[in-house]
Amino acid sequence: MYDRIILPFDGARRALAPLPYAEELAHTWRAPLEILHVATEDDPAAEAQPEDHDVHVVHAPAPAPAICDHVRASDPPGMLCMASRGRTATGEALFGTVTGEVVRHLHAPLVVTGPRLRAPTRKRDLRRLLVCLDGSTTSASILPTARTWASELDLELDLIHITYPLGDPTIGDITVPEETRAISTELRRTTDELAQAGITTSWQVIEDARPASGIIRQAAFRSADLIVMATHGRTGLARMLTGSVTTDVIRHAPLPILTLRPEHLT
Repeated sequence: MYDRIILPFDGARRALAPLPYAEELAHTWRAPLEILHVATEDDPAAEAQPEDHDVHVVHAPAPAPAICDHVRASDPPGMLCMASRGRTATGEALFGTVTGEVVRHLHAPLVVTGPRLRAPTRKRDLRRLLVCLDGSTTSASILPTARTWASELDLELDLIHITYPLGDPTIGDITVPEETRAISTELRRTTDELAQAGITTSWQVIEDARPASGIIRQAAFRSADLIVMATHGRTGLARMLTGSVTTDVIRHAPLPILTLRPEHLT
């Protein structure tokens, strides 16, 4: 599936935070792990070096385009595992960083880890993916990736949709919004299709006023190994107006996120 697992490294200690997970991905996919450093003219002095791994160096004017080109250079392409700082010096979230630039331009699955990542206590094979869906075409674009991972690695899938709390059933009847009915029908249909393909799958609509927090809680409750979700990859004013659940999950989740910005977004 992947000819190599690629961990971009800019010389900062935080860039090595995903290394244990990158090693697990390399073991899981039986692919070599490559530490990639894009050297630019204003390259800062390295704070750290990865132990027991060689660093592959390429020279380029800017890191994000070089990282994307490096991934596309092989067929099948490599799988990226990247760290995100969560916020830049100016306070903008993920999508002002190199990681965000890669998300916006690669249009391929990648594993992102945030500043609250917890190092794995022990090495183990992947077992369960928490797939987050909101009923949109963009959200559903992650399903083929989740299905491929589940099929090739014999993983279980938990499909969830987070909806705003519907009310207190003790004070009267609750009218379920048509949107919630529609996503429930879609989740049930998708679960049936995956089950027919031999993939163990469950689905649930969960009430939570804060989608990102709800996703992180569900990941912990279900002992998920990865959170799986698509992203719009918005930046600047667009993100301020619409918000970004994916960005908030990356910023606060203690485990990696398998994400994708689909090609239909520009």
